[in-house]
Amino acid sequence: MSSWTLLLAALCVPEILGYGMYKAEIPNGDHVPHPCKPNFIWHGVGHRQVAGGGARNPFGEDFANNGHKWTAALCRLDSDGDGLTNGQELGDPDCVWTPGSTPPRTSNISHPGVCDPWDGGECVSKNTWVDCSAGEFSCDYINDPDVLNMTIRFPRTKVPAAETSYVCFNFQLPTDQEYHLIATKPLIDNPDVMHHMVLTSCQGTVDLLTEPQDCMMGTAGCTTSLGIWTLGMTGECIHPQAGFRIGKGATGMVSLQHHWTNPRKVDTWYDSSGLILYYTPKLRKYDAATFSVGQLDLNIPPRMPRVVHQSTCTARCTEKIFKGPVHVVSSLNHMHYLGIRQNLTMTRPGMAPLTIMDDNPYSYDSPKVYEFNNPLIIKPGDELQTYCTYQSLSRAKTTVYGAGSYDEMCFAILTYFPAENLTKDNCFQWQDTDFCDVTGGK
Repeated sequence: MSSWTLLLAALCVPEILGYGMYKAEIPNGDHVPHPCKPNFIWHGVGHRQVAGGGARNPFGEDFANNGHKWTAALCRLDSDGDGLTNGQELGDPDCVWTPGSTPPRTSNISHPGVCDPWDGGECVSKNTWVDCSAGEFSCDYINDPDVLNMTIRFPRTKVPAAETSYVCFNFQLPTDQEYHLIATKPLIDNPDVMHHMVLTSCQGTVDLLTEPQDCMMGTAGCTTSLGIWTLGMTGECIHPQAGFRIGKGATGMVSLQHHWTNPRKVDTWYDSSGLILYYTPKLRKYDAATFSVGQLDLNIPPRMPRVVHQSTCTARCTEKIFKGPVHVVSSLNHMHYLGIRQNLTMTRPGMAPLTIMDDNPYSYDSPKVYEFNNPLIIKPGDELQTYCTYQSLSRAKTTVYGAGSYDEMCFAILTYFPAENLTKDNCFQWQDTDFCDVTGGK
């Protein structure tokens, strides 16, 4: 399955690259929102497919007929027939914007090719091609007779009137025996604010919270990653040879962190999102764990068509962190909204470089989980290079590394087994400084 996915990605690159450049030719072209999927970005603004390519939408037809240029004439058209000009929808109401400049308005942007309100009045018949579905989670193992499940979700909690909030709540797990966590499925209550969730296991004595608490850096004592959910993911299904150890002798408590995004600072929103955990007492052969690589020093100037940041988990660091080979069963790239391409490459002495992941284009809203049915082996002495490419055409100020929705990140996250073969869960760099030297390893 993984080889097929990678082959399709490679075949699609030339076509998608051709359309991506047009985002720079329209105002706010890199952050036009999806009309019915909150927090999603419509990357191929002129196309019916969110990622671009294929059939054009009404705005795409007008854009092509206008020579793929933003002009006063195109700006004054109402391509989708909803009563607003293309300029009003894209933040250039007076039709004065030119490529390379900051649009007069960078907030309250709407899609010029989708009639709005998308589900009301005359727009219904015009928008039959718009896909508002979230996708279905598929994981055959959760239907096995030995698999149990439990739901963990926040109590109904008021969302702060702040652009970005990190809030945690913890939950008791069964401790009557050992279990393997083998899958997680999201339960999204308020899609207007949900950005991502992180599930971590707690060690030692951690107090059970009575209500959700602010937690930018997570809950103290709860640091081992068990699962993530981010926009576009339908769930996580662990490789059949491994599971995350929970229960007796492992962990009896988990912390769930919500990242809420509320750019309009609405003060009337609540949320009670969470996860369904699938676990089994029939332990698999190996314990699973996650390992992250990436760059912590990011500096992305405004209005740039292309900025690249790179990091290396050096051979010296893998010699230090790895006690033996590990088998990678899945991987995921992670940037935020400025990210347009990310790849991860492994090099080993005497072998040609191996591309593990190459998201081109990268879309934060539609993360690609690479699954390796035949696990990828990483050995002590191997190197892992991460390349993150960004586009900041609509930003008026420099973007740096950070946890906020409008900050940036550059991480690759690997799920592997056996867990005991690594002494750390990350191999980060700050510029050229290896964190394996700063924070341990062997």
